[in-house]
Amino acid sequence: MVSQIADTRREAILLASLELLDASGIEGISMARIAHVTGLSRPAIYQYFSSRENILGELLINDMADLSNEIDRIVSAEQEPMEQVRLWIHYSLAHMASKEHRVVREISVKNLREDQRGELMAMHGYFMTSLISPLKELGIEDPSSQVSLIFAAIASAAERIDSGKPFIAEAAALEKFVIAGVEAAL
Repeated sequence: MVSQIADTRREAILLASLELLDASGIEGISMARIAHVTGLSRPAIYQYFSSRENILGELLINDMADLSNEIDRIVSAEQEPMEQVRLWIHYSLAHMASKEHRVVREISVKNLREDQRGELMAMHGYFMTSLISPLKELGIEDPSSQVSLIFAAIASAAERIDSGKPFIAEAAALEKFVIAGVEAAL
């Protein structure tokens, strides 16, 4: 019973932090404001998270875990490598351009504890492997470099979408660009 209460409170703290981040940016997050939004006392919040940075790190790690799990599920359901690449770029772009991820992007890796930075980097590496495998299957000689270039193109497209460009047009241009690059590397 205590475990279920703890899980519920941790989730409430994280949700309140996301709301505050969305409404006021990273400076809007403080233990006092989180306590106010959740109805918990500040000491109660410290039972679950040692600091504001710990909460911010948890938000980033949860976002990366959600992306990695979903993209792995989507890509592994497809057998054709080029279609796996297409799925990877479209789902990655959809995630990076989503309102939820835009909010989380405000958190700087510099705000994280060392162990959280390491966990986030490991998760990012795992996320990238779901694109390396189909590129290897296609015969790309240096799939790691190709993945870095593709990810940079996705991040750039997400920024253009943030600035008001239409998602569908950006997704179509991104797919053409990435597929042409993959085909040229074969």
